[in-house]
Amino acid sequence: SALQCLMCTPLLCEYFTQEYLYDLNPGGGVSGSGGRLAVAFSELILATASAKDRNSSVIAPRTFVRVFTDLVQDFSGWAQQDVQEFLSVFLSGLSDDVNRCREVSHPALEDGDGRPDHEVARERWAA
Repeated sequence: SALQCLMCTPLLCEYFTQEYLYDLNPGGGVSGSGGRLAVAFSELILATASAKDRNSSVIAPRTFVRVFTDLVQDFSGWAQQDVQEFLSVFLSGLSDDVNRCREVSHPALEDGDGRPDHEVARERWAA
């Protein structure tokens, strides 16, 4: 049901039918998908549109399920899963797959060394 809701989001579907290819991150990002999750989601959207064109209301998302469960072993098998957890993992994976930033860089921050929290917080926010 979560995927059905996402596929009824016009801007998301428009983006993942063609535009996402310009942002596809084949390097893998944090999720290590290498763009496979985004491609599988795009193919699912296109299969759904094709089924609607044929006046069919049934599709089998086997490829999408296989790709997702290969990437996230916790979702393999037939056990029930929490939809919020699925959405969190799925959207994070999609974000990694189309993230234009290829490397994540974080500024090195010094330890607080016993200073008051408000001083350390002010320093960190300025970084």
